[in-house]
Amino acid sequence: KDYLDPLAYTHFNAEGEIEFKSILFLPKKAPFDMMDNYWTKKSEVKLFVRRVLVAEKFDELLPRYLNFVRGVVDSDDLPLNVSREQLQQNKIMKVISKKLVRKVLELMKKLAKDEEP
Repeated sequence: KDYLDPLAYTHFNAEGEIEFKSILFLPKKAPFDMMDNYWTKKSEVKLFVRRVLVAEKFDELLPRYLNFVRGVVDSDDLPLNVSREQLQQNKIMKVISKKLVRKVLELMKKLAKDEEP
């Protein structure tokens, strides 16, 4: 959807108690409607389970203040036949969300550090 190259991106494999792969992008320009529909806009991160799309716009992966971040998350630990309500209460989703937020904030901190004179 975005015609500009990303400002920055991070790609990582999380291993340990939960394994997932992710690539996250920070857009070069802020979306024009970023603050207009702050409460209704969904996150642009797609959730895959074993390379099968489960949720196109899934709210629970990133907090609302990071809804401009785009990307893909692929997990082998989540069940395929699961409803959105079950995913929202899933412990695995909470751990994935925590790790994604940490990675996005690290990426933003690194960007800020690189731009300092």
